[in-house]
Amino acid sequence: MRETRFIYIIARAVTILAVSFAFTFCDKDPDLKIDPADEGINYTPHGGREPMEETRRVLLFYECGFNSLNYDLSRNMEEELPEGLIPGGGRHDNVLLVFSKFAINANYKDVPSYLRRLYKDSEGNIVSDTLKTYSASTIASSSATMREVLSLVKSMFPAKGYALEYSSHGSGWLPPGYYNNPSSFESSHRSDGRKMTNRSTAFEIPTDIMERDDPYAGMVRSIGQDKMSSGDVEMTVSEFVDGIPFHLDFLLFDMCFSGGIEVAYALKDKADYLGISTAEVLAAGMYDYTKIIDFLLKGPNPDLLGLYKDSFDRYDKQSGLYRSATVTLLRTDRLDNLAAVCKDLISAYPDNLAHAPASQIQGYFRSNRHYFYDLEDIFAKSGVSEGDLARLSDAISDCMVYRAATPSFLGSFDIKTFSGLSMYLPVAGTPLLDSYYKNEPWNKAVGLVK
Repeated sequence: MRETRFIYIIARAVTILAVSFAFTFCDKDPDLKIDPADEGINYTPHGGREPMEETRRVLLFYECGFNSLNYDLSRNMEEELPEGLIPGGGRHDNVLLVFSKFAINANYKDVPSYLRRLYKDSEGNIVSDTLKTYSASTIASSSATMREVLSLVKSMFPAKGYALEYSSHGSGWLPPGYYNNPSSFESSHRSDGRKMTNRSTAFEIPTDIMERDDPYAGMVRSIGQDKMSSGDVEMTVSEFVDGIPFHLDFLLFDMCFSGGIEVAYALKDKADYLGISTAEVLAAGMYDYTKIIDFLLKGPNPDLLGLYKDSFDRYDKQSGLYRSATVTLLRTDRLDNLAAVCKDLISAYPDNLAHAPASQIQGYFRSNRHYFYDLEDIFAKSGVSEGDLARLSDAISDCMVYRAATPSFLGSFDIKTFSGLSMYLPVAGTPLLDSYYKNEPWNKAVGLVK
């Protein structure tokens, strides 16, 4: 695998050089002192035009790739995205933006990040117009940076709707740094210095196996990560939520473990629709970036259902390890009802959940990282009544626009049941994780961990 990736990296370097010459790059003013007369390329300030009804939509790709995904994320943006339907640059055209910070080499030397607009000029040439250059010290995986970028986008491009696609590593609701080295995290955060212990006897694998080399680590996208000299910087779910300063039409993730109910519920007031994955996402990305703009900006309304069907089908047609995907598209206005149902069941069946048979419940994890279990299957295998289970199933289905999963994932686990959402299972967790989980909005709504 390493030899294959090395050859691929060489080939890609040549491709990027070709792409960089093929694009027209404009960096008019990194301080955004833009000439209002340059209509159709940048923007006209609010005070420079009469109020008008907005008809255009704005789509921002936020690429947090100052990490091991720099190769794949930059390929998505620089090579694949321009093959799609790039909008024009006129005042009424939809707006396609990319914010990105990509590592250049494995040493993670500080590099600037950029906010760019991609559009086609009157002659059909693709223009990559740099709207702002951010200093090398800027952390992309930061609530403050996200809020600054999104606020700038809204100020520059008044529109009838805004949407965000976010790509990076991700580990669901888990505390920053926990997923990559759980036993070390537990030791450093415990006053007695003892390592983590699993409550469930279903897991006999030593915890140190979780820190050993993962044979598929290069194949998956593990909210956010910047590999800074001071250490990895990641966001908590609450920090990510705080980084979104206004309501979005939809928020699509291209990262691992975004499909937990904890993540979805925390974001329910930030977007009408969420695109997520309960398991990991292969490094190539959840979406076909050569077609994603066609689905999202081509018609009068975004075709989210078409995008997610296409995204799943392209993985489901693969063979072997590459036939690995879990995709979920849901509407957020039904999540409060789902929380109400779960609260009732958690209150009605506390002993059942306290003795849930973790080894029999559908999981979406590898390498003993047992933090993501199927939401519906948790209750089904815990012995709730058929009537209560039907009520839960209806509440979950009511949230779903589309959900699909391949029969297995990376040859590591089979997917026999799929509700479209995962949830933490305390009986398979740890006291330290419980202490973090108590503060999650989902837990406050349903009372899973007391």
